[in-house]
Amino acid sequence: MKRILIFFFFISLFSQAQTQNLDWEDLFSYYSIQDVSTGAGKIFAAAENSVFSYRRGTQEIEKISSIQGLSSEKINTIYFSANYNLLFIGYKNGLIDVYNPQDKTVLKVVDIIEKVTIPPTNRRINHFYEYENKLLISTNYGISEFRLNNLEFGDTYLIGDAGEQLTVTQTTVFNNKIYAATQGGGIRFADINSPNLVDFSIWQNISNNSFRGVVNLSNSLYVINNSNSLQELQGNTFVNRDQFNQEVKDFRVNEENLIVTTSNRVKVYNNQLNTLINISNFGDVPVNLSSATIYQQVIYLGDLSEGLLSTTASNTTAFQYLSPDGPLRNDVFGLSVIPNELWVTYGDYDVFFNPYPLKKAGVSHLMNEEWINVPFENLDSTEEIARSAINPSNTSQVFLSSFFGGLLEMQDNELQSVYDITNSPLQSVENNDVRVNGIAFDRDGNLWGNVSRVDNGLFKLSSGGGFQVFDTSEIAPGNGNDNLGLTELIIDNSGNIYFGSYIDGIIGYQPSTNSFAKVKGLETAGNLPNNYVKSLALDNNNQLWIGTSRGLRVLFGPSGMFENPNTSTNEIIILDDDGVAQELLAGSSISAITVDGNNNKWIATEAGAFYLSSNGQETIYRFTTENSPLPSNSVTDIEVDESTGKVYIGTTNGLVAFRGTATSSAETFEKVRAFPNPVRPGYSGMVTIDGLREGANVKITDIEGNLVYEIISEGGSVQWDSRAFGKHKVASGVYMVLITSDDQLETKVTKIMVIR
Repeated sequence: MKRILIFFFFISLFSQAQTQNLDWEDLFSYYSIQDVSTGAGKIFAAAENSVFSYRRGTQEIEKISSIQGLSSEKINTIYFSANYNLLFIGYKNGLIDVYNPQDKTVLKVVDIIEKVTIPPTNRRINHFYEYENKLLISTNYGISEFRLNNLEFGDTYLIGDAGEQLTVTQTTVFNNKIYAATQGGGIRFADINSPNLVDFSIWQNISNNSFRGVVNLSNSLYVINNSNSLQELQGNTFVNRDQFNQEVKDFRVNEENLIVTTSNRVKVYNNQLNTLINISNFGDVPVNLSSATIYQQVIYLGDLSEGLLSTTASNTTAFQYLSPDGPLRNDVFGLSVIPNELWVTYGDYDVFFNPYPLKKAGVSHLMNEEWINVPFENLDSTEEIARSAINPSNTSQVFLSSFFGGLLEMQDNELQSVYDITNSPLQSVENNDVRVNGIAFDRDGNLWGNVSRVDNGLFKLSSGGGFQVFDTSEIAPGNGNDNLGLTELIIDNSGNIYFGSYIDGIIGYQPSTNSFAKVKGLETAGNLPNNYVKSLALDNNNQLWIGTSRGLRVLFGPSGMFENPNTSTNEIIILDDDGVAQELLAGSSISAITVDGNNNKWIATEAGAFYLSSNGQETIYRFTTENSPLPSNSVTDIEVDESTGKVYIGTTNGLVAFRGTATSSAETFEKVRAFPNPVRPGYSGMVTIDGLREGANVKITDIEGNLVYEIISEGGSVQWDSRAFGKHKVASGVYMVLITSDDQLETKVTKIMVIR
């Protein structure tokens, strides 16, 4: 047989995402820029899982993320089509999002990601090139044609020697031919008007080397090979034009200029290939560039840690930082919250408590809706910052645990001290490897913490500054070897300490009797699903909720473990939709448990976030990437700001906030408020009324006194869906909110304006 023809047929499978979810807030980091594009008077910059636009004239910034319907997968490339006013976002997994800036809608193009004949490693979207009414999509399997007039796929070209899949890094059109830069297959080309481009045999190749890119600049064809040589292709001959001593990260043409980007250099050529701009002096900024472009005589640079920067040809050593305010990173590990403040940490370890490779990340502090980021260098270059503990008596003092570098003390966002083997009794695994993890304050202002893989696995740093360590080798005899790590630490109202472990279940310490105890499952009476306890939380009824790597348990009266060595935990049994009894969250790996003002529980798992009723019998919400703006199903931590009801959800791919219903109850009704107010046309979210006392009766009536809603508050807030008892939406008008305390001694009236 002369040749084999392999066809890929794409049916253009789309799903339209929600335009906006007003119950959620994007708290992503926009400092790791993967790609940039220009058009419609804007610069578009792609971060790891989201995009933002910057309008030069007004300096207006618009975020485009999972809140608007983006997929929150790992972005590899973006392209803005000025002709069609559409932004194309290409992901590493083969997904494509099409964002319309006018109506704020997102179309998810899932054809490539769902094509079973394409291996997952080959689905990566590398580049978009617009020609006439089509997009040529360069991927790790070849080239796909996408029609812009109807947003449907055309043909796919597999251009390997025998029609196999071949990685295409970039395409362009030159002299009516499609040119493709490939990895290991040279430069391939074919007549763009050929009716048989799907036939691999009509594609010719020049060289068998690997190329990073190919562009058409003023009717000249230029390439970048894997040796980082800029070459002009004249016929079948490569002519060297320039050489770079670092890997070329980005290679493009914009406004009749050629732009070449390496990790620390941007070079701009005119259409005669004369150097116009050479940017290489960044001062003390440790840049790691990914991309750059020029737009209206301003150079925009995407950096993997500094965000989007801009500079001008007249002064290439002065830079403007353009990324929106946000945390340092998206790979969240730990959260701590007090009213109107949030601390975020990024250090982590694997399932076996291995912290390597050590993460050199700082910490982030959200205060009054502004981010204060403390970089790694400002923390004495301490790696693996795992958790934070805010001093409730002095909230400007925060301690950080490092699962490699010991304990850090912060004051007003500035490092004060690092405690390790050189200046404290903290022990190390080896050298100065001090693995502090769980930390918390007791009611007397003492900080307690645990240290993994040492004999003295528990310590106290008193409010006066003195250390005391406690020998855990008897209660957890494997702490130096088999017991690879200790986890979250919490303290009850009596001052008892509880923390999790890798193989010893729950370990407790009672300071009043100087005694240890533990609850261990499996072979003992502890009834834990396994002994790897990852998370702990005490609820408002002093019940200890326990998250393990294999499920959930509750311990009633946890201090009883110090008197009864056979203390046992309880699973939560629920009825499924068929009335069959089953264990709640059986087999789930539970990374965090948080109790809100209503005594309900937020549960962080590898399969999303769960919001449970106070006894766990009802699942009020379950959030995943499929039904919410959650950026990943791998949820690492959840915290609730009880002053606002805002729920912070940290994941391995970003941080979001959900406007929850539970706030801590108030003493009086002085600070009652309703928001949003007024309720404007198009708003489909909930109206929150907070500043309530627990048990308050809330009635909402129209101006004539007709009752449209009534509820009893379980905490400090309630929500109303702006419907009459959950049925039809209420009409435009003023609605009275009549609030009465449970003892009927206090009342309050407020108003809500509804505009339809």
